[in-house]
Amino acid sequence: MKNKKRHTAWIFVLFVGLTSMNGQDLLDLLDKELTVKKYNTQATFKANRVLLGQSVETRKKGVMEFTFGTRYWNIPNNMTSQSFGADRFSAHFGVQYSFSNRFTFGLGATTFDGIFNSFAKYRLVRQKEDDSTPLGITLVQGASYFSRDFIGYQLPTDGADRLSHVTQAIFARKFDRNLSLQIAPTYIYMPNDNLPFQDTNFFLVGFGGRYKLGSHVSLVSEYYYRFGREEGPEGFNLFSLGVNWEISDLIFQFSMTNAKGFDDVSNYILAPNNFNFNAGRLHIGVNATYVLHFNQKKRALKSVGQK
Repeated sequence: MKNKKRHTAWIFVLFVGLTSMNGQDLLDLLDKELTVKKYNTQATFKANRVLLGQSVETRKKGVMEFTFGTRYWNIPNNMTSQSFGADRFSAHFGVQYSFSNRFTFGLGATTFDGIFNSFAKYRLVRQKEDDSTPLGITLVQGASYFSRDFIGYQLPTDGADRLSHVTQAIFARKFDRNLSLQIAPTYIYMPNDNLPFQDTNFFLVGFGGRYKLGSHVSLVSEYYYRFGREEGPEGFNLFSLGVNWEISDLIFQFSMTNAKGFDDVSNYILAPNNFNFNAGRLHIGVNATYVLHFNQKKRALKSVGQK
């Protein structure tokens, strides 16, 4: 009888020990799993562009963005107006597609200045929610082709001299659910000797910000400072201020800016007017961006087919 009790006690101790060890191992595994899993910060900005300049964002794989932008402005009183509402008008159409979660490519064309533009963006580093990676970094390479003369600038006949390039490294941080900021060192090569500049190489630094005002509304702004610019004869630095309004997969942007263009080169370099409310210097913009999710549609069709 004593031996049976002794065996039962040993079995109970052994069972408790094994259970405790297995439980501890399970807790260790769960702890390791939780510590290894680090989530990326989402929606630092809501679109590929803050307003006019590039943002740190790249879309997820299989996402296509269609953008339609408009710009309206008045001309000084000593010039002849040809319109009832706004004296001048410019439109832009663009499309961007994400080939992976990190790589986005885009194309666009503008009516006013006849510029065709393209860009490629690569998400080099993603910010983490636990701040183990405090910044997001995106690399941008863009090109702009000037197809015809505009605003008094006569372009060269050689097509190669009408092509300009822009290179950017964008550093951004989402501080909380409301505030996001970015800084963008920028280099532009513009081989057009007919433009009023002493050099063909330009260095800039851009600043952009987004502040969320409500569940679907945010305030956005950006400023690009060009080093060595002689303001006046060589134009002025880009400044824009606007509001984003998000409706499901559709984003409306309402902006005020001193730039007429839509592509990176003309925005950063060819902003001839200072930002103020005088005629010909304030440009009102209304942009619409529609987001199309191809991967979600493929998964939905596949699940329907399986049923």
